[in-house]
Amino acid sequence: MFGIDLVALANWMIPGRMPAGGDGRDEHAINQADRKLNCAGCHLPVVTRGELPAEVGAEHLNDAWVPLFSDLLIHPGPVVDAERIAPTQRLPVVVQRVDDSGNLFNTFDLIRGMADDTLPNQGVANGREWRTPPLMGLGRIGPPFFHDARIFLSEQTVSTTPAGTVYSNSDTTNTPLVVRTLRDAIRAAIELHDLPAPFDAPNQSNTLGGSCPVPPGNQVGSVVYQNGAADICPPYESTTSQQNRGDARKVVRRWRRLSEDDQLAVIEFLKQL
Repeated sequence: MFGIDLVALANWMIPGRMPAGGDGRDEHAINQADRKLNCAGCHLPVVTRGELPAEVGAEHLNDAWVPLFSDLLIHPGPVVDAERIAPTQRLPVVVQRVDDSGNLFNTFDLIRGMADDTLPNQGVANGREWRTPPLMGLGRIGPPFFHDARIFLSEQTVSTTPAGTVYSNSDTTNTPLVVRTLRDAIRAAIELHDLPAPFDAPNQSNTLGGSCPVPPGNQVGSVVYQNGAADICPPYESTTSQQNRGDARKVVRRWRRLSEDDQLAVIEFLKQL
């Protein structure tokens, strides 16, 4: 996934920490299968600190290698046209979904657009540009994820109206994803790196709205989705995709080609960081 030898990385950071073949506790923590996702294009596994100006103790930190899993640069995230031009970002909305058994359930829809101009004069980044968050410690700290904590776990909503979105893999497209566990939260965070998969996929889940996360009535307040699913789940080669999918679009497209087992192996690896 990151193009590195995980045994070598572990022993580089803490000599002798990881024996060849793993520690016997979690096969995914040392799984060296290359799934060719290129997460490391932004989440750079190891960086060096350089030299610090401190007069005391700096020798212990100067030029230290850190498993940060970030390039600390800004990258454009995905946007949805209607949300990008609205006077205000739409609030989370309750969306009714259908599971594989045909049962109806409600979730708080996770907003897919990353454009946020609430602080237009802060820094040099525009509304859709965000710094690559470090993944170091992700499995220890857990949710909430994203700049506004939109991916969350809550005791109050875990069994009533939890956060929800959709996910895709090699067998299914835009199937309902209800965030009830750390694994669900990490999967949602990966999916939100891009707009949902195209609505016209041959293995589109057969649920209300095809499970493309379109609000009821195609409208929330002043935010109107004129073309419904086409605005939120556009075909990859369409003009809407070219303009509105983010920097991670190719990575997430490769992610969606993985089997569910391979996706879960990636998630289990991330939980070890």
